[in-house]
Amino acid sequence: MTNPQSPRSSQPAAPDRFAARAIDLAAVKQAADQREKAREEAASGVPVPVAATVTAESFEQDLVVRSTQVPVILQLGSSRAQGSDDMAADLARLAAEQEVSGEIRWVFRQVDVDATPEIAQALGVRAVPTVLALAAGRPLTNFEGVQPEDQLRQFVAAVIQATAGKLPGLPASGAAAEDAGAADTAGDPRFTEAAEALEREDYLAAVAVYDRILADSPEPEVKSEAQTARATAVLLGRTADGSGDEVDEMLLAGQRTDAFDTLIGQLQGAVTGGRTDERDALRDRLLDLFSLYDPADPTVIDARTRMASALF
Repeated sequence: MTNPQSPRSSQPAAPDRFAARAIDLAAVKQAADQREKAREEAASGVPVPVAATVTAESFEQDLVVRSTQVPVILQLGSSRAQGSDDMAADLARLAAEQEVSGEIRWVFRQVDVDATPEIAQALGVRAVPTVLALAAGRPLTNFEGVQPEDQLRQFVAAVIQATAGKLPGLPASGAAAEDAGAADTAGDPRFTEAAEALEREDYLAAVAVYDRILADSPEPEVKSEAQTARATAVLLGRTADGSGDEVDEMLLAGQRTDAFDTLIGQLQGAVTGGRTDERDALRDRLLDLFSLYDPADPTVIDARTRMASALF
């Protein structure tokens, strides 16, 4: 494996548009823009490639937006890393196999970390090759190092199974896209209403709007976006009124695993030390945070499991 940054030069910090919040899809206006791009793409009739290279310019559309439609298997690699190019070719070939059936359930994207190191930095990748699975704008799972083709097939199959029924699929093209656009929820004025509430820092009002969307929107993509945005509004409200803490800041920065790790570590210490009141408070805090997110989110499932292990 190879470090994505050259030891002979320090790379510039990642641009703001590569910040974790963008990957988390928490910015409501940005999400609306992304859906508009997806509709324009569909109307153009240009098919979405099953395999492509991601650049700094295509990052948002080809990773963030694309992963709200189908799972994206992303390899961050370098020709300097032994086996990296071969594994990328294997993944591209697996993605291309879907074109025979005509049903595209996932796409493959690759990043050359030598050409675009800022993407590796934004995703927290320290070694190449690293393969990430993204869904609904968030990292789902990953592995480092080169894997044989049979292991890659198993990895892809597991990602497809984990996201089954949770993403809407690639946009239709041409006339089909126009028909679908009539029913598209991107025009739901409540998202604009919530965005305006966030702009004026009325976080309670924004949360109330998202609650209404969650109550009567059956579409998985809409629910996922509304729930993520609602969580952000709640956390921003805590920060604004002074009740937020470092864990809330981690969550706002997209560091969900680190935030849960921090609390679970404190919980383990309280249990070991016999500090019952502290244990109960930490357990309740974790349960409150879990309720902000999709219960099927792998990060939440993992944290729930580890919390139970710490308690029992």
